[in-house]
Amino acid sequence: MKLITGFVITLAMAGGVFTSSLLSSTVSATPDEMPQEEKSSPFVVHEWGTFTTFSGSNGVHMDFRPLLDQELPWFVMDRASQSGQIWLGKGRIRTRVRMETPVTYFYTDVERTVSAKVRFPKGLLTEFYPPVREMAPAYDHVAATQGEGEPVGNGLLDWGSIQLIPASSLRPSVKDVDTANWLQEVFTSKILTEAKGNHYAHARETDSAYVYSRLLPAGNPQWVKAALKLPSSPGPDNSPPEHHLEKFLFYRGVGQFDVPVQVTTDETNRVIVTNKGSQHVSGMILLTVKNASLRMAQVPDCAAGESQTVTLPTEPIAMEALRAAIIERLIAAGLFEKEAIAMVNTWQSSWFTEQGTRLFYLVPQQTTDELLPLEITPAPDKTVRVMVGRVEIMSATQEQQLMTVLKRSAQERKVAWAKAAEEKSPVAPTLPIPAEFVTLGRMAEPALARLQAIAKQREVAAEAETLLTQLRSDVHQ
Repeated sequence: MKLITGFVITLAMAGGVFTSSLLSSTVSATPDEMPQEEKSSPFVVHEWGTFTTFSGSNGVHMDFRPLLDQELPWFVMDRASQSGQIWLGKGRIRTRVRMETPVTYFYTDVERTVSAKVRFPKGLLTEFYPPVREMAPAYDHVAATQGEGEPVGNGLLDWGSIQLIPASSLRPSVKDVDTANWLQEVFTSKILTEAKGNHYAHARETDSAYVYSRLLPAGNPQWVKAALKLPSSPGPDNSPPEHHLEKFLFYRGVGQFDVPVQVTTDETNRVIVTNKGSQHVSGMILLTVKNASLRMAQVPDCAAGESQTVTLPTEPIAMEALRAAIIERLIAAGLFEKEAIAMVNTWQSSWFTEQGTRLFYLVPQQTTDELLPLEITPAPDKTVRVMVGRVEIMSATQEQQLMTVLKRSAQERKVAWAKAAEEKSPVAPTLPIPAEFVTLGRMAEPALARLQAIAKQREVAAEAETLLTQLRSDVHQ
């Protein structure tokens, strides 16, 4: 028996016939050729994702690099593999916004063929699935591996034609109804087996249609698969996969633009949230994670140009209550319940266990459409895009605490150098990055950059630069 594995499709099942137009046709129909049933059937598109930024206590959003990343499934494409080269990551690129994992769902009662593309005028689309017919700007291997990395701007992904297949179409032609129903459940639960255990697999737990495309990545990168020791494709010559099946379109990237929300704090633990955009901002939650403790405060909605003042949260909240609060806001914004749960399940470890203070807010859809134009042809009857803004906040209190750590590290380094000089050691002394910065994870770099900017003593600023260099070196090893 050979079954679909992840996104690589080879369908055949002994003892039964599996019927779907997926098996007998390629994605080639044009909108004018669509059957009348397809034209009249409701067609809905939903999408969720996040915009992550880092803010000092003064409210300035700082540029940072995605030095630490959550692992993606092996089959996800990136700019290099789409071009037939090996991806070395986007850790060199310093930007203000990290756009994380938008997933685009399609709902239809009948099979249909559509075209899909997304633009990112002020960003670079770095990873995606399935492979695309066109990607812009063209991948620059030299820029990607040197200096500050590839330039950011004029991003584009064009998947071309994709086929949407409702789960009801994946029904075997077996006479007994109960058996057919059972087999359909088996097929729909087993059809996507890759990435189980990966947190991104939660995004599949919806009622959306399957997304099928048939496309070889440009450059025919079979040597990339071999170099990275990726699972072999079903092709007899170990060629890269041509058939791709998923429950959504997936992409993410980095951007250089201003988000609508500014957050400032002071020594009294006041937090001032200001809406710098032109649209109403809602669904705001202020969350502090310290060790295993969760503390949450609700922030009132904020009209354009207005501010809301709250204090850092002091009341503990249980994980389930926090999940419920965010899920409720996502549903109110237009997501289906299963989509909202899938989003929270996908990001739970990041949102609720990474140490620090962060503000969540719902990005107005008009803002999302301007920053990230999504083009589906024929146009859906309804499109809902729910992007969650996430502002990592370095409070005034935290800045003072980390400055103390930085000063201590500078003093320890000074002592280590003095000892090395006294002993005439030929080896330069090395010190570990203080644990207080290590626990910040991917936010350690912008935190150190902020401390470097506000340090009043030259040796303390120099220590921040030393730790930044060490952090980047450790990540790229």
